Amino acid sequence: MGNELIEHLMFVQQIPPFDTLPKATVQQLVKNITITYVTAEQELTTTASLKGTILLVKKGVLAKKQSGEESSSSDHPIETIEKYSDGDLCRQLILNDDAILVVEEDALLYCLSLDSILPLLNDFPEVLQFLTASPETRLKQTIISQHATELSASPLNNSLVGDLLSKSAATIPQYHSIVQAAEKMTELGYSSLVVLKNEGATHLSDLGIITDRDIRVRCVAKSLPFTSPVSEIMTSNVISIDANSLAFDALIMMIDKNIHHLPVTKNGHLFGVITITDLMHKEAQNAAHLISVIRRAKTVDELVKVGIMLPELQLKMTKLGIAGLQIGKSISALSKALTIQLIELAQQELGNAPVPFAWFSAGSLARQEQLAYSDQDNGLIISDSVSREQLDWFKQLADFVCDGLNLCGFVYCPGNVMASNDKWRQTASVWREYFRTWIDTPSPQALLNSSIFFDLSLVYGDSQLIDDIKQYVLSKTSKSTLFLAHLSKNMQSNRPPLGFIRDFVLISSGENKSTMDLKHNAIAPIVDLARIYALALGIEETSTIERLKKVSEHKLGNSVVSRSSALSLIDAFEFLVQLKLSLYLKKHASNLPVNNYLSPKDISRLERTHLKDAFKVIKSLQDVRQAVL
Repeated sequence: MGNELIEHLMFVQQIPPFDTLPKATVQQLVKNITITYVTAEQELTTTASLKGTILLVKKGVLAKKQSGEESSSSDHPIETIEKYSDGDLCRQLILNDDAILVVEEDALLYCLSLDSILPLLNDFPEVLQFLTASPETRLKQTIISQHATELSASPLNNSLVGDLLSKSAATIPQYHSIVQAAEKMTELGYSSLVVLKNEGATHLSDLGIITDRDIRVRCVAKSLPFTSPVSEIMTSNVISIDANSLAFDALIMMIDKNIHHLPVTKNGHLFGVITITDLMHKEAQNAAHLISVIRRAKTVDELVKVGIMLPELQLKMTKLGIAGLQIGKSISALSKALTIQLIELAQQELGNAPVPFAWFSAGSLARQEQLAYSDQDNGLIISDSVSREQLDWFKQLADFVCDGLNLCGFVYCPGNVMASNDKWRQTASVWREYFRTWIDTPSPQALLNSSIFFDLSLVYGDSQLIDDIKQYVLSKTSKSTLFLAHLSKNMQSNRPPLGFIRDFVLISSGENKSTMDLKHNAIAPIVDLARIYALALGIEETSTIERLKKVSEHKLGNSVVSRSSALSLIDAFEFLVQLKLSLYLKKHASNLPVNNYLSPKDISRLERTHLKDAFKVIKSLQDVRQAVL
């Protein structure tokens, strides 16, 4: 190979996705390179010889800009969407969108015709998709790969299906009515029933299955009379799995068939029904065991011993490849269990509460997204019937619990957003007035409070106190365009740290210089978007993922949050949470302080590309929200 080709090879093989190819393939690929020198102000979109070409920028700057008559008018100057500089890969000339590509600084380009390299990439579909897919699609593939990694490391590989059955199968004759099936499922707390085509049938060929989803989709949605027999909405050609099969195989089968209930057989006869929930419980068995230990604890010291184990549990789950959102749910469940037990221990010491109260979590714990190393955000809603003398009991309770959580590793909130602060330990009427003021007069402090207290979840006590507040809040926010406009404007000030050229906008000084804050500048914008839409639409869910799922089909003003957009935002959220957990793992392994500050140089070029894709998805949805203000 000549010196010129060696130079090409050294340059190309370090750029994603070509860095994943065998060296021999890259050697063949670089033989197809043509080198082009382009001068500033040239528009490459109209250059016929470059159509259908992938560009690798050796030197110079290219700019992707908006196109269309409206954007080019004097009132709407052309906006730069993205820039490409030294070492960047530009796919613009093979994508079917309306943007234009212009040269901002004289550039030396390595050009690869997509048609010329297709034969070389037949055995590498992931590389081909990387080159031709949208950021949303590439991000989706990344999440799918993460899920595959999670499954391959799953403890389900070491469990048999029959060992995980939590309940025996419940049956119903096929001639019974749909309403009878619904009543039986409700009575038993089941989400499915096995349908008997013949009396006493146990063989698979004589069985069907009906689920709660069948009732919704095949009956309610189609206005089928509830008196119809279950045979009209059941699934007849039932697939099953043997009780001695690996639980991992059951999970794969259910994912592949898009089902949540799978009949289990033994010796060819019905043995039970396994659900996705049964399988997921196995994934979190360590967390479930610790919750049991927490509930048996008799002293704060016993709880502290569990609390200090949570960072190690989180690291272990990350190493196993368990999904970040599942880890967040597990840590949140443990944090909630610790809080409940601390409240129980406090009442053993202080006596029972003099009046009803509700201890609530706010922020990440309320969203079931809390991780180890988090601080605490909580508060107390006390019945309006409380007397002045009785208030001291609640102060003692709050101090006991917040001090206990701090000892367990959930440190005091730097902003003092805790029930131990008199301001956040108030009667229901005071809390109602707090929210009324924040919504009607959206000052900067009110908006800050909104990012914390508009995510509320009951931890312990009278649920009605929380429900009344949440219903009041949603009834006001869904009608308050001024408040929503301020929330949206505030969200726009926190844009993803995506730079135009090369990489990212990083912190410029201080101890965290040359890093980005994953929590506040990457994950928080998604949480904010989900919250704004949920408050606007009166959605009660607090989980970011559940909010986005609920929002996906709603219209809001002139904006439509499409299902695909919502799913892309969910993918971005999953990726960023997983990246944050990996960051924690790396910092812990290097004996560095565990925090949210990421240096791009500490992740691979491919991870940086995926991070850019996530930021582009967030920015596009922020722009959609901004458009309706």
